[in-house]
Amino acid sequence: MTTLSHLRAWLGLALICLHTLAGAEVPAATAEALMRKSGVTLQLGDVAPQVLAGIQQSAAGGARMDRRELARLEELARESFATARLQAQFAQVLAQHLGPAQAATALKWYDSPVGARITALEVASSAEEEDPNRALVEGNQALAQASSRRQALLARLVKATLAAETMVTLQINTTLGVLQGVASVSADADATPLDVLRNRLEAQRPQMLASGVGLALTLFARTYQSASDKALEQYLRFLGSPAGVAVSQAMVEALDQTLSTAAQRLGRGLNPGNSTSL
Repeated sequence: MTTLSHLRAWLGLALICLHTLAGAEVPAATAEALMRKSGVTLQLGDVAPQVLAGIQQSAAGGARMDRRELARLEELARESFATARLQAQFAQVLAQHLGPAQAATALKWYDSPVGARITALEVASSAEEEDPNRALVEGNQALAQASSRRQALLARLVKATLAAETMVTLQINTTLGVLQGVASVSADADATPLDVLRNRLEAQRPQMLASGVGLALTLFARTYQSASDKALEQYLRFLGSPAGVAVSQAMVEALDQTLSTAAQRLGRGLNPGNSTSL
């Protein structure tokens, strides 16, 4: 079900979602500022369209769905993965994991010329509407033309940002919403519980991570092509600092909680015997 275009979109979100910090709680306004300056606020708006695209792809691929049930599924997906809902929970999780000093360090990075430039490149990469195969070709070309020093910097960035781990987490949690929804309205199969679906996907995590590392390296080569080695070194210094390490780890957790909740919300809405409100 997952297509390269979906992986690209998820990675785009991952690229700009790696900048939060662990510690004592900070005001909601601070967490919201971090989300806004890092690009997360805008990118969370791409999640619902990707879930809907997965549903529509399944319908077009042969899953037998009644037209009314499909329309209901799509509406539930819009509600469950609504941008405002994702943003609100994301901000809440961040506020619970941030310390004032760490938040100040992150905001200082975002406001720096290099930090702002890096974020702009990440946002632009995820926002582009084009053939994903072309993006891979361009990424492979950029990687092949890069010096050994540049390739090493890119490999370190993939590791430091937890890009592959984040991409897999995003893929699993958004796919859960699609699979649960399709199973619930398809005439081809009974609805499968979310925990069963999750176990199936988690069993594939090692293989997904292995392929994700290669994909991330290729797309990083393209995303940061106009950034100098010096800029990437500064980015790595931030990511390698205590605050930067906490940023990457906490962002994966925030995304996991936010999208897991959305998938569960969709599952509850599709259960005719569950009257719990979305």
